[in-house]
Amino acid sequence: MNLYQIPIWFNSKRSLLLLGILWITIHSFLFYRFGIVTQFEATKYIEQADFFLKTGHFTSNNFIFYSTQIFLIVISKLTNIFPWGVVLIQLILNVLSVVLFYKLGFFFTKNHFRSFIITGLFISMIYYQIYNLYLFTESIYFSLGIIYTYFLFTLSKLSFKNICLILLGISLLYFTRPTGIFFIPATFIYILFRFYRIRSLFIIPLLTLSALFYFLLSTVINSGGELNFLKPYAYEMVICGIPTVKDPNTVLININGNQFEKLWFILTNQTSLFAALAIKRLIAFYGVVRSYYAQSHNIFIAVFFYTAYILDILNFKKQIKLFLPQTFYFICLISFLTITVMLSCDEWHNRFILGMLPFFILMAANIFMRNSPNNS
Repeated sequence: MNLYQIPIWFNSKRSLLLLGILWITIHSFLFYRFGIVTQFEATKYIEQADFFLKTGHFTSNNFIFYSTQIFLIVISKLTNIFPWGVVLIQLILNVLSVVLFYKLGFFFTKNHFRSFIITGLFISMIYYQIYNLYLFTESIYFSLGIIYTYFLFTLSKLSFKNICLILLGISLLYFTRPTGIFFIPATFIYILFRFYRIRSLFIIPLLTLSALFYFLLSTVINSGGELNFLKPYAYEMVICGIPTVKDPNTVLININGNQFEKLWFILTNQTSLFAALAIKRLIAFYGVVRSYYAQSHNIFIAVFFYTAYILDILNFKKQIKLFLPQTFYFICLISFLTITVMLSCDEWHNRFILGMLPFFILMAANIFMRNSPNNS
């Protein structure tokens, strides 16, 4: 077999077999190196599960939006399979998401070899895959995001059954992490451009959806607990949990009102502070490197993401032409998350942007593909 025949050799079964070997190799290494992680952020979910088992509720309403993970821990404790039972479910969902990511790759490229390459790269991002062994919310949220996206993109019609499944998928995402709410506008935009040509017919549903989106977002933001928009401004945080000033701004701490009103006060009365922090957070979000990372870590993650950014930009015109609904779906998700980071703060270990990694990869998947009929 010469080099020109290698791409032809790949089909779905062979590709998935090789990808399976790669997946097992990487996860075996991660398990050997880190084991099952029940410390750090996992502690609060375990504590909430214990509290729920004793009282039947959470210590704060904001944990409702992490309840998928908490209830998995509750069930694993009731069935005496904690913590490995939770990790097993996370690994199963991750395997399913990898298989569906491969199929999404084929959807965009119509080529098994290219799908194999991008899925192999996806599996090789160890800083994404490592969360499959952590009792954090990320593993399930990441996997559900891919599974839901595959389901949405492969719909051929909007039947009552499919609408119910869409609502189920969004609900699971919504109650796994608060950012799951962003799949609501992204889904609506996709459906609008995928299934309907007469845009004016959607004015009323659009207004209805906007009202629902505002209500759900308000519910998340005002749920209490750790969800506090003022703290990142009072301590001028770029990275969540890391103050950049020693003494907090007491004026910002003592603002009254709900979270939206407090945020509006900052936007209108502390505009220069907001702008300065927003720019720094934007740079941190897309820059991905951190001063506290090892140099090898920074180089690896930077090369991965920066390459994806460049390919996405170069491929944007073709992507819009061939896959308009899918591209708008991706852009909507990424844009809402970007705005959220600019309004609040970026995550310590890039977990916000890591959730968007599959979509960055997919938007660049067909960059070397010849134009084909529109798939919208």
